[in-house]
Amino acid sequence: MAARQDQTLQIFLIVFIFLFLVTSVVAYLGWRGYSDSDQKANALQTQLNDKSTQLQNKGAELEDLLEKVGFGRNDNAADVKKAAEEDMKTYGAGVADEASRSYRKVLASVFTELQQSTAREAKLTSDLKARDVHLLAVETETKKMIDEHDKARKDAEERLANESNKFGDDRKVLETTKGELQKSLDDQRKAYTGQIEDKDKKLKSVSDQNSKLEHAVNDLKEQRKDEPESFEVADGRVSWVNQNGTVWINLGSADSLRRQVTFSVFDADLHDAAKSKKKGSIEVTRILSEHMAEARITKDDPKNPILTGDNIYSQIWHRGKKLHFALTGFIDLDGDGQSDLQLARDLIELNGGIVDAYLDDSGKMQGEITANTRYLVYGEKSDLVSQAKLQQPTNDMFKEASSLGVQTITLPEFLTQMGYKPQDRTVHLGTAATGRDFPVKPQHETDTLGPAAQFRSRSLSPSTSQSSASR
Repeated sequence: MAARQDQTLQIFLIVFIFLFLVTSVVAYLGWRGYSDSDQKANALQTQLNDKSTQLQNKGAELEDLLEKVGFGRNDNAADVKKAAEEDMKTYGAGVADEASRSYRKVLASVFTELQQSTAREAKLTSDLKARDVHLLAVETETKKMIDEHDKARKDAEERLANESNKFGDDRKVLETTKGELQKSLDDQRKAYTGQIEDKDKKLKSVSDQNSKLEHAVNDLKEQRKDEPESFEVADGRVSWVNQNGTVWINLGSADSLRRQVTFSVFDADLHDAAKSKKKGSIEVTRILSEHMAEARITKDDPKNPILTGDNIYSQIWHRGKKLHFALTGFIDLDGDGQSDLQLARDLIELNGGIVDAYLDDSGKMQGEITANTRYLVYGEKSDLVSQAKLQQPTNDMFKEASSLGVQTITLPEFLTQMGYKPQDRTVHLGTAATGRDFPVKPQHETDTLGPAAQFRSRSLSPSTSQSSASR
């Protein structure tokens, strides 16, 4: 009986221990879950406080911006939007793109227009002041002549009166003298009148010249007001390229294209030649159809080759339009120290341009710069004494181009945009050689690839090129 009681106690003890362990585990898990939930709740409360602080800061920034723009801090969005739309209609008419109008763009437009108006007013004031000074000088000179004439007349009358009182018996002589003096006065009056007329003619000539300049500037503005913001846009594009240095472009006989016209080549996504980096140049060799021509690659970069779809641009040739140029300074295309003026003129005319004026080798300007002249191309200043005579005529052409609003461009920029590549020349050694005869050759990857990598494959024959174009 005692053994059965001991067994019952043992079973009861085991069950009690098991229940105690289960209760402990459940209590621990409950405490752990509550602790995690409390931490998450604290973290969410912290995030909520941060977001609330950020929202308050953004609201304060928005109110500051409303005050800076001219609205009240507590104005609602609908009133602000309505007032902004009315401001854009009232003050933003000068901004062309209505969809992108903003207060900054409107202010920039108004400021630009104010600067232009101020510049025009300053120029007109300066011109008016110069004319007033000139007119005052003419009036002063005229008054001086009249005063001298009156003084001479008074002196003559006084002498005549004195002589008449002193020599009453010699009246005939006095009358004769008086007549001679009167004739002298008439002659002087005629001479002074002629001088005044000459001054008036010169003043009228200056006024007429100013009027012509104003008309020329107005004509130039009328011609260029409808042109795009950047006039140096692509003339065409590359339609196809093969591996033999031959390309085909989408220009032809219908575009007034001719052989030997050169183009610069730019990437397909670049459309402003003035702000783009040139990747190569080509020269037209054959006109194939109305809108297709074959050309050879005259310069390219193996690291950035000419591809189908690339844009082409010429500084001289424009589709259906002849551009006018003027040349000044020392024109040296290949850096040999010799004038290449005639070659430059031939290149412009060959590419469809017109040379309005140029400075010959003697320093005399041939032709005339007009409002239709688009570019004044100027060569670098020469250190040679023989070329010093070109400096003053070059400065005169710069002033005339500036007065007519003609754009100036350097000779290297002109050749780069045109795509012209000077031919290799022979260097003559001796005392006449200069440092420019030995320029540093740029380092290319071809320098490390061996001699074979520095040569391009032989060009296709005309028949092969024609068959490639047809394909």
